[in-house]
Amino acid sequence: MEAAKDKLQCWVCDHTDLKEVRPSQIDGNLGSENFLITNSDYGKTAAIYECQNCSFKQCPYLTDVIEFYESMEDDQYEEGREQRLLQERKVMQQIQRIKPNGKLLDVGAGSGILIQAAQELGYEAEGIEPSKWLYEQAQKLNLPVELGIFPQDDKLRGPYDIVTLVDVIEHVSDPKGLVAEIRKVLKPDGILVVVTPDVDSIMAKALKYKWWHFRIAHIGYFNRKNLNLVMKRAGFDVFKMMRPTWFFSVEYLLERVSAYLPGRMSVPAPGFIKRMVVPVNLRDSWMGIYKRDDKTA
Repeated sequence: MEAAKDKLQCWVCDHTDLKEVRPSQIDGNLGSENFLITNSDYGKTAAIYECQNCSFKQCPYLTDVIEFYESMEDDQYEEGREQRLLQERKVMQQIQRIKPNGKLLDVGAGSGILIQAAQELGYEAEGIEPSKWLYEQAQKLNLPVELGIFPQDDKLRGPYDIVTLVDVIEHVSDPKGLVAEIRKVLKPDGILVVVTPDVDSIMAKALKYKWWHFRIAHIGYFNRKNLNLVMKRAGFDVFKMMRPTWFFSVEYLLERVSAYLPGRMSVPAPGFIKRMVVPVNLRDSWMGIYKRDDKTA
């Protein structure tokens, strides 16, 4: 699970001058519950090191985590499917403005929510997901999600017009390698869409290590500059950057707020308000749309 301590290297720019900025907050053994999509142990992370060249923050001693994703079950994630479908529709609407049709691959597809949103707009869409439980949820809805880890040439049917990485790249220890493999399955005029938390956002700086995106499952923390750098080094040019909007039930938001209160106090609210769904854009994530750069790759 740990990288060799004498071979630290930045996952983005390959620089070897990395400085520990936060010691590990992990006490005891890890399990799949630490990697749930809905995990609310905000501020609990492995040791974080910052590259002194590109400012990328990574957890170099927590890299072999795929087994936790394979065995992960997240009922709360699926309970929020209706709200998550709204946000994936927003993502697809942005994509539609650039690629109004075509073949789409969602890497880290979960239970196929983005694929569902893409199909509603007429795209030929499929995905790949390591969690057996999430894969089974997709199968119940007849959504074309394969069980596995990208790339798996025997399961994928590219090339693709669009590949999406929504809240995935922060979970991997080789972002350059992942993006380079994606480039291989994209058509020459294809686009890559990446959504990931922004460690330089106002919310991240205000909350510091209490920010909700500091959690065990996130082992890489990007800002705009080093996100675009990893894309450039893998053969992509930035086409458009924006701040995505998410949708949550009031009940879910109140539960998240309780993580910041003493003793995780609950926040009371009438039942009809809890069931309301609201858009949330705290401008603390990036959605980047990238095109292949065939001149430099």
